[in-house]
Amino acid sequence: MYAPTRGVESASKTRPWRVCPQVPVDTKKSNEKQQNAAEKENRMKPNNNTNPRLCATCAKDATPWMNSGSTWARVFLFLPRKMMEQTKKWLAMLAIPRWGPRRALMAAEQSGGVAEAWARCRHEDPSACTTAWEVAVRWMDDAHHHGMDTVGWNDVRYPSLLRHIADPPPVLFGRGRWPDARQWPKSLAVVGTRQCTELAAKRARDVALEWSQAGGLMVSGLARGVDACAHRAVLDGPQPGHQVAVLPCGLEAVHPHMHRGLAESMVDAGGLVVSEQPPGRQVERWMFASRNRIVTGLSAATLVVQSPRRGGSLISARCAHDQDREVYAFWEKGMGTAWAGNRMLVSDGLAHPVEGLADLWRAMAKGAQGMDASALRKRLGFPSGCEEVWKAMAQRSGPVPRATLASLSGMSEEGLSRQLFTLEVQGWIRRLPGRAYLRV
Repeated sequence: MYAPTRGVESASKTRPWRVCPQVPVDTKKSNEKQQNAAEKENRMKPNNNTNPRLCATCAKDATPWMNSGSTWARVFLFLPRKMMEQTKKWLAMLAIPRWGPRRALMAAEQSGGVAEAWARCRHEDPSACTTAWEVAVRWMDDAHHHGMDTVGWNDVRYPSLLRHIADPPPVLFGRGRWPDARQWPKSLAVVGTRQCTELAAKRARDVALEWSQAGGLMVSGLARGVDACAHRAVLDGPQPGHQVAVLPCGLEAVHPHMHRGLAESMVDAGGLVVSEQPPGRQVERWMFASRNRIVTGLSAATLVVQSPRRGGSLISARCAHDQDREVYAFWEKGMGTAWAGNRMLVSDGLAHPVEGLADLWRAMAKGAQGMDASALRKRLGFPSGCEEVWKAMAQRSGPVPRATLASLSGMSEEGLSRQLFTLEVQGWIRRLPGRAYLRV
């Protein structure tokens, strides 16, 4: 396994989705020994060239995993073998017939970890687990072959917000640069219909551009219409890498196919294209709704730009509402039937109506900026009577949704609100978008 590094500039224009070819090996023992020594030296040598599409092993065009100057490109060299084995066991459990993300996570929780859960599965059904392990190994090899990054539940790169939904994917496949933990709380999902009007397209572009300019992370599904407008706006802006695209199928088969070039440009610019589906998995109808829960799960808030009476945007809005995330929808009096879905979301209380970007920006920026309250904490000390919430938050890493706090602490709504308010005003916690809280 080699680290994704940058090589020399190629004379011809390359396609970043191209698979890295194999290195020809000389049959003579002396030349083979020299070649192996040279390859080992090249892998250990730092590479300061500018083309991310060159593989350090073969010096041929390859798919860029991530920016070689990023932290994750350096960390990848030292990823512990244990983490890779855990990811493989997650994939193996997902490959068992009639198993899914929720069942795999439940088995790991009940058994005390993914290793224990996998050992239990092998004991109960060895034949099925043998086949599942072979499938998992093939998925890992295919991902490596196509330049994909495989991030499991135990990986530090796994998005923090995604851990708190009801059925998070145990493994994600990605191409590009993974955002760090500080960027995920500033993520906004921009969704809408494929047959959008000119007004909706303009609003999608304005929201995505302004949000990325302010340092936020834009998340969408790379579909036609609103999604594509948002992705292109960020790509043409000053922060083209501040975006994430979630695909419903395997990453090597971009859907829709017309957006293959858009996906390539996103990866080249430092963005991320991600999917829960393994390599080789072609798109099916049920995958779109499954993809929508990941789009909203990665985001602190969701904005519905335009939706008719029926459509995937309504599914995304309900997913975000069920995940205890804030939902906004453009709605003004006089909007026609093309905005009927927006009106339904507002009338049902599933979304907050917004007419422009100012209210949305203020609500998101307030949670992202936070406050430096170290002096206040030192002067007042820890507030008495708030130990339950503080201990409950310590059981989770990163932001903790309010609903999760209520479940972990077992407190009433009144007592929970009182403790959260006290801890927040005294600077011990910070409220984030989506009714989540973070220890300061």
